Amino acid sequence: MSNDLHFVASLRGSYHAVKAALPWLDASRCDGDPPAFTAYARPPTVPGVRRSMLCAPDDTAADLVVYDPDRNAGIDVITDNARRLIEARTPLVLLHTDVDVTTVGEIAEAHPDLQIIIESGPRKLLYHYEALRRTLAAHSNVYLSTYNLLNWMGLEELCAAGLGERLLYGSHAPRYSEDMAMGPIAMADILWSQKCGIAGNNLRRLLGRAEAAPPEQPFTAPSPFIIDAHAHCVRPGRTTVNPFPSPDQRFSPGDWLAFMDRCAVERMILTPMETIFDAAQPAHELARDLCLAAPARFAYLEAFHPDGDAAHLQRLGASLQSASCAGIKIHPTVHRISGDDDRYAPAFCAAAESGKPVMTHSWEISEYNPDQQFSHPDRFRRWLREFPDVCLVLGHAGGRPSSFDSVVSLCREFPQLRVDLAGDYCDNGLVEALVAELGTERVLFGSDVDWFDPRAHIALVLGSQLTDDEALSVLRGNAAKTYLSPLQQYSTGVPLPPGPERGSQ
Repeated sequence: MSNDLHFVASLRGSYHAVKAALPWLDASRCDGDPPAFTAYARPPTVPGVRRSMLCAPDDTAADLVVYDPDRNAGIDVITDNARRLIEARTPLVLLHTDVDVTTVGEIAEAHPDLQIIIESGPRKLLYHYEALRRTLAAHSNVYLSTYNLLNWMGLEELCAAGLGERLLYGSHAPRYSEDMAMGPIAMADILWSQKCGIAGNNLRRLLGRAEAAPPEQPFTAPSPFIIDAHAHCVRPGRTTVNPFPSPDQRFSPGDWLAFMDRCAVERMILTPMETIFDAAQPAHELARDLCLAAPARFAYLEAFHPDGDAAHLQRLGASLQSASCAGIKIHPTVHRISGDDDRYAPAFCAAAESGKPVMTHSWEISEYNPDQQFSHPDRFRRWLREFPDVCLVLGHAGGRPSSFDSVVSLCREFPQLRVDLAGDYCDNGLVEALVAELGTERVLFGSDVDWFDPRAHIALVLGSQLTDDEALSVLRGNAAKTYLSPLQQYSTGVPLPPGPERGSQ
């Protein structure tokens, strides 16, 4: 335990040293958007630039102007004001939810002297990564705010493509966490000059300000100790599983381990993406190469499909006997079957029999994704009541602040309930709120890699107000108790279930 605390302090110290050294300037600070967790959120630490709405009375005095479709009545206003903005050397901010990326490219082509910054709207920027990369490559007058740019190793890929000078640090503070936006930059495997550029110098140069030149502060991770309790993978060469590119599409086991070592992740508990969508592709086969290459670094969750046949249930039972299987994963949103439906009963029965936990996708009621209603935290009350000895983990901790009260209520009623931090739940004060309201032992670290960059979530914890003891529980201890302790009885037992010859497709 004392060594683990030393690792926390070392990782925290290295992250904060880099964070303190970089010349931050926030392109996307939004002081008019208050945090949801007001009792736990911290005020922003990074200065922001002056932003104004396009055609507002003060827009000529602003550093950046933002197109607002509710106030600007159509994108023709951009053409009408382009010359004025060019002459004033005032960049224009376009949210990807207001103007799609293809249209941004068309505007950039029509007005090559107009500097345009693409910024994330309230929905995931992740799905638009390929279009963003193409647009940046095609138009030298287009920039990208890193707010909500959580793609795994996305910064490294864009820098390698020669696009690093078009990346601008953005946080959307105070509503969202500065640390979650800073982590992928501070811990990135890129040159110090590139980190300084993204952190603030690129924006200074765009605005005609003097650049900063701080001495280099390297990021150094201690020995791996973090357990990522909510991770995903795809087999190399599988480019059609995720709706965006991810590094594991080309990663060898050695590449996985090298990345994990660079950010102090000792173990990942994986749910292969293919198995979530297809009951005929069991997780034990899809995770086989990683689990065999490094059995001490990887475990997996076997997916349960509520409409699976008898063969599916047989495979689930066999998988749960494996020393590499940490539990069961259910995803009511993907299955479009409510989390309290009778068809999930076999999953909880299997978990009770094996002594292993169930992890479920959980989310808020979403206006733009109505299928999320099937995974609202309240849907799982039935199973918590009927299976008091089965540990249930709410992946994503309910997904958004609107479901927070339900999560708190359930945790207070059912001691076997846990939550994890995975996903794009970026709210300022989230970690502190969860620990304060649920208890330190209820919150597990998770990243949702290969969807998101784990360094964002690591920074969310390292930058929080948690003590080192509390941070260690979140980053390691709680996942070890939840997922790895049940594995001990299988440590010398049944190996991975039989599968195809290793390396076969």
